[in-house]
Amino acid sequence: MKHIYKTLPGIVQLVCLLWAIMGGATGPVFAQSAVTFPHKFTEYIAPDGSKLPGPEGAHHRNDYTYRDSLSGTIRVYDAAGKLQEITPYADLGSRIKLGPRTTFYDNGQLRSKEDFVGEKRQGEFLVYYPEGQLKRREIYEDNIRKSAACFARDGGPVAFYEYSIMPTYKGGGTQKMVQAIAANVRYPAAALQKQTQGRVFVSFKVAVNGLVEDVKVVKGVSTELDLAAISAVKKLSGFTPGQLDGELVPVSFTLPVTFSITEKH
Repeated sequence: MKHIYKTLPGIVQLVCLLWAIMGGATGPVFAQSAVTFPHKFTEYIAPDGSKLPGPEGAHHRNDYTYRDSLSGTIRVYDAAGKLQEITPYADLGSRIKLGPRTTFYDNGQLRSKEDFVGEKRQGEFLVYYPEGQLKRREIYEDNIRKSAACFARDGGPVAFYEYSIMPTYKGGGTQKMVQAIAANVRYPAAALQKQTQGRVFVSFKVAVNGLVEDVKVVKGVSTELDLAAISAVKKLSGFTPGQLDGELVPVSFTLPVTFSITEKH
């Protein structure tokens, strides 16, 4: 499963794995006798996506509002306290969107609005220029795009282009990238001797120049396998960078690197 879990100006984050593998995104379990609704709390997020105990060093913060034990809203604010995004959920823990998701420019102007019903796009997807003019209008029915148009600042039509374009690896998709990582893996002799196996989850960023940056382990197995996974990912090259709304943007991935001992080793 591919799940885009954060879309902020300048960065798109993609997780190419089942959330259940990483512990899931089930959200808090409320005891009705202990919690009153609406229930609110805040999470502070570091630049690498990890949670922080407080605002110091945070890239942004997520303000959660649970209307009941399932539904609610997440408001995202940048480090300066400017509102970036509002997303309503029918099931907040499972991230099932329901209603209009809106994003904002730093000047407070509405940047985009897209309607969801049961996690599917249903209705309009609108994008605006920082000055407020309509830039894009797409219409969806049951997650299928029925019409689309892009506009210049003066309101005139321009050639249509996709809003979000993920990086491609040597002309292929995620599967080709995973295969390349597997081909790059060298099983450490120390890990073979210890019979150490498992999956190492590695995050990395494809920069606007197509190079791989910020490679790190987010869930490791052992020092030997962790380092081998990092080395395999760092050998990737040949990316076409991603785009958001016609502009090149860095895109972050998290992928599993599997180490399994067979007779070949």
